[in-house]
Amino acid sequence: MTGWEEVPEVKPASVRRLIGVDAAYCDEREVAVAAAVAWDRAGRRVVESRRLTGKPPMPYRFGHLAAREVGIAEAVVRELVTDGDVVMCDGHGLMHPDRAGLGVHLAARLGRPVVAVAKNPLHRETPLTSPERGAVRRISDAQGVVGAEVRTAESVRPVYVSVGGGISLDAAIELVLESSRYRLPEPARAADRQARDGLRELLGRAR
Repeated sequence: MTGWEEVPEVKPASVRRLIGVDAAYCDEREVAVAAAVAWDRAGRRVVESRRLTGKPPMPYRFGHLAAREVGIAEAVVRELVTDGDVVMCDGHGLMHPDRAGLGVHLAARLGRPVVAVAKNPLHRETPLTSPERGAVRRISDAQGVVGAEVRTAESVRPVYVSVGGGISLDAAIELVLESSRYRLPEPARAADRQARDGLRELLGRAR
């Protein structure tokens, strides 16, 4: 496994597809469904998808998503990712108190560039960006800039963008805005829907 710092940096012009990944859980049944989708930048649509079923290794704890999700997320992404792809996960990357969110772990394991898009900041601060689409506020810790609050659609709550490795923050923000029609970027939105649908189907069969 390479370190996230060693993942070669890509430029947006070289990126063909965004690989969205997310997982849905039923802790009562001890099952998880991870989904990955390949969103083609030229066609602006999902062209492939995969699902994988597993068992959560631990219950969810705030701030510890990576320990719970990285294994199944890595496995399902590996079924789709190829050269020229950037992975987009639902979670934090460097914008994590330990600078080690899910995006960082995925970049290190996959050796691929990863953009992390979280719905909420870990510190739950009030959004400060203006309501216009494309508004950006960079967020720093004691060591420097770790991510950004980004408005992906007019007058909706922002998302929190950081990198896992292999891509600059500016490039990550560019890809997030390019792939967003609503609040969540389309690759992340489609992966979330696929994971939830897969979990519903799995639980329905288990009745």
